[in-house]
Amino acid sequence: MKSRNVLVRASQLVLLCILIAVTAGATDSSARFYKDSHELMCGCGCNQLLGECNHVGCPSSPGMLAELSAAIARGDSDDAILHQFQGEYGPVIIASPRFTRFNHLAWIMPPLVLFLGIAGVLLLVRNWKLHTVPTPPEPSTPGFAATRDRIRRETQI
Repeated sequence: MKSRNVLVRASQLVLLCILIAVTAGATDSSARFYKDSHELMCGCGCNQLLGECNHVGCPSSPGMLAELSAAIARGDSDDAILHQFQGEYGPVIIASPRFTRFNHLAWIMPPLVLFLGIAGVLLLVRNWKLHTVPTPPEPSTPGFAATRDRIRRETQI
């Protein structure tokens, strides 16, 4: 009985591996076309995504969509397609910024500088608070105590 369960499990595992191997290479090109066309802007200046450009008689979107479809049919990767479009039409064709090393740095540096600035100000204020100034000795001039008392009375609310 135990050997039969092991045999059934092994056959299920083999079938699962075959299923994964068969479906791993199969990609839905229409879903990829939809995704990629929504990562690009239309080149006509309408400020719409390439897949959503609905302006009548658009001079750019049919050619760009055909170019995108041809690149997908060739088997180009998404990054290669985006780089190709960016090289041809410029960086404004990409709908959202790609995460490159510079973009990571541009996202990390402002909060880092802010936190370092806050820490610096806190340390400076702490050092100022800890720094005590000795009070000068009371002068021995005549009438000093009377003048000080008069000033305190006049400035009291």
